[in-house]
Amino acid sequence: MKGQKILKVTSILMIIGGVIAAIAGIIAILGVSALVALSGSAEGSGLLYASSIIVTVASVIQFIAGIKGVGACSDSKKAASCIKWGIIIAVLAIVSIIVGLIGGGTFSITSLVLNLLLPGLYIYGAMQVKNSVTV
Repeated sequence: MKGQKILKVTSILMIIGGVIAAIAGIIAILGVSALVALSGSAEGSGLLYASSIIVTVASVIQFIAGIKGVGACSDSKKAASCIKWGIIIAVLAIVSIIVGLIGGGTFSITSLVLNLLLPGLYIYGAMQVKNSVTV
């Protein structure tokens, strides 16, 4: 089936990345909590909490999309939902970049491309599987 390998590889990468990012997100939330406890004030920690929670939620969504992508490799009917999951992940990547800019970071076109590369390939593979006809 056309696109099956791309979808499978990107799905496995999303599963691995989702697990690593979920662990990092939980550590970040705990780190922000420790920072607030040590400083004695929660003032100015809202953006840190928000970005840590976004990372954790995005990583769980990425993990789920990876699992669904592996399951959709052989079934073109399941691939349509993978396209939606891929779009959600791409939107969350853009939101993450925007939160970073609000927090004082700088915009990098390289960062944008790298953050959208895996979801883009995932969507491409899902579209190929969806459009392929099994004989």
